Amino acid sequence: MEEKKVVFFGGKGGVGKTTVSSAFSLMLTQEGKKVLLISTDPAHSLSDIFDTEVSNLDLLEIQPERVVREYVERAIEVVSQVMSPDTVREVEEVFRSVEEAPGAEESAVVEELSKVILSRWEEYDHFVIDTAPTGHTLQMIRTVSKVGPWLEELIRRRKKASSFWEASGRRKEDRVVEVLEERRTRLTKFAQLIFSHLTTFVPVLNPERLPIEETVRMLKALKGLHLGVDFMVINKVLPEGVREEFFLRRKRQEEEYLREIEERFRGVKKVKLHLRDRDVMGVQALKEIAQELKEGLKG
Repeated sequence: MEEKKVVFFGGKGGVGKTTVSSAFSLMLTQEGKKVLLISTDPAHSLSDIFDTEVSNLDLLEIQPERVVREYVERAIEVVSQVMSPDTVREVEEVFRSVEEAPGAEESAVVEELSKVILSRWEEYDHFVIDTAPTGHTLQMIRTVSKVGPWLEELIRRRKKASSFWEASGRRKEDRVVEVLEERRTRLTKFAQLIFSHLTTFVPVLNPERLPIEETVRMLKALKGLHLGVDFMVINKVLPEGVREEFFLRRKRQEEEYLREIEERFRGVKKVKLHLRDRDVMGVQALKEIAQELKEGLKG
């Protein structure tokens, strides 16, 4: 994992992505790496799981709704510089509707991730991203792949409109084009990074039917997006030696699922993490999982 600077953890809601990404980040700091752990899930819990500060580890929780709101405010401000007050009032309502538009939050997350990661690239050895549930995460990654060409088309149209202004003798500085070009440059660079050898995606699943099926669909989508997967984490595996009849039945079913996981995800390294007898909260509990991760990655 040394060469992987950006590591996404994703999977179905409830499989333990936050716990696993937090333990993985802690493992990296124990190796002397400086890490920025980022949550893109609106239901943030990073600040809850860490009960104390960790040397070489910083936390960031992106708030998609806030980012969308700030983006709309900036867009209105830019438009107000190049349009008449009457026109601005007309388009402001349209801009406000963007806050409720499908995909707005995923686009906001991409915007914020690109700014944070690119501006702080030299500051950290690794960026670990604890993502929202699968559907939102895949939509976010698709946004990364499409936003550059989309901005290119917007810039082309804007420049075409500007040429008409110049022809009519109304030449003026076009701040809109400047903003669009800055975003295109930044997001194109971010896309090149995400789809390079420096980035990997780690699926997290439990040995249960629904997480398995969702992971199958996720890996298919990731393959189509050309995003690499170096290993997966099978979380909440029952420990060996359970005796009660209830857990014995669960263990037998779990063993069937583990065999299925091995068969359906051939070629992908698998790291198993055992189910704890209490909630994973605090650095000490995370250290135990970090050690288990370390041993699994070595094996």
